[in-house]
Amino acid sequence: MAKAVILAFIAALAAVSGAAQTARTSSTNAPCLLAGSYRINVADSDKLYSVVKDATSTVPFGDQQRFFLDLSTRLTPPDMLAIECSGNRVSVGSSRAPKITYLADGRVRQERSLRGNVVNSKVAMNRDSITFTSTGPGEDNVNVAFQSVDGGSRMQVTRRIYADQLSEPIVIRTVYDKIADQVNWASYDNSTVARTNHDKPDTTPITPANSVFGRSSRESDFAVHLRQHLKAWIDATNRRDIPAQMQFYMPEMKAYYLTRNVPQSLVRAEKNRIFSGLRVVDIRAGEPEIIFQDNGRTAVMRFIKEYKLSGRAGTKSGVVVQELRWQRSGNEWRIFSERDIRVIR
Repeated sequence: MAKAVILAFIAALAAVSGAAQTARTSSTNAPCLLAGSYRINVADSDKLYSVVKDATSTVPFGDQQRFFLDLSTRLTPPDMLAIECSGNRVSVGSSRAPKITYLADGRVRQERSLRGNVVNSKVAMNRDSITFTSTGPGEDNVNVAFQSVDGGSRMQVTRRIYADQLSEPIVIRTVYDKIADQVNWASYDNSTVARTNHDKPDTTPITPANSVFGRSSRESDFAVHLRQHLKAWIDATNRRDIPAQMQFYMPEMKAYYLTRNVPQSLVRAEKNRIFSGLRVVDIRAGEPEIIFQDNGRTAVMRFIKEYKLSGRAGTKSGVVVQELRWQRSGNEWRIFSERDIRVIR
């Protein structure tokens, strides 16, 4: 079910027909403020776990966890975006997808979605915005808007995702900081041009890895490993098994709650101090939001953590949004930052 939602979104980006290679030159010489290379600003962007958590659906209760888990996994934005404009052509690529060129003339074209439905798709561009739209039955309704802000130094991407299973569309806003006015497409392999009506149909299945906001198969594997690590880390915490816990930490922590640049030995000492006075540790973690950065070398993981601690001093409980930052070395992931970023109660 959730897969259909994502495929509809991808279709809005990838199913734009028209002669991209023979597009006419725009009649205006106004510069395109969106052109350049961008890096995600996590702090100023919507938190995916909050957006998905607040969504309501008509999916049976027993299937909702899988439905929203799939949404959370697949809707995570890329950490890098690149945009290049030339006349009424626009090329878009990301850290998870190659360069694709679209004809952005604002004309509506009929396409056939992966479900076989006839949909109307359009790509429109002006000096400071680009909009991808697809309208059709149910899940084929998608809108993605790129808007230049702060005089061209930043960009806001707003995605509106529709589905028959959702009571109302999911709206996710992601903010990107411009890091360069030019694009080095060598960083975005396998560049392609959107096919024309005269090209042979591309029979390759459209997957999240083919779209601007998709997640590569490698990052999907990483996400699976990180979720397994999170579960093992939580289990070790609840057992008060400090040696097992410490296997997940880097030798030096960039941040550990209110402290900065501390050795692993101090983290161990702090955990020993806290656990020594506790009889019961009950930590539960919600589905994590995972954003990969640095070309998959690091990952920001955020999740809702419920805790209940019982000991000599009494019982303490609460709910927070916790953030773990992971660093990859080979196939191993280790925590280099641990902190609470929001107290819910």
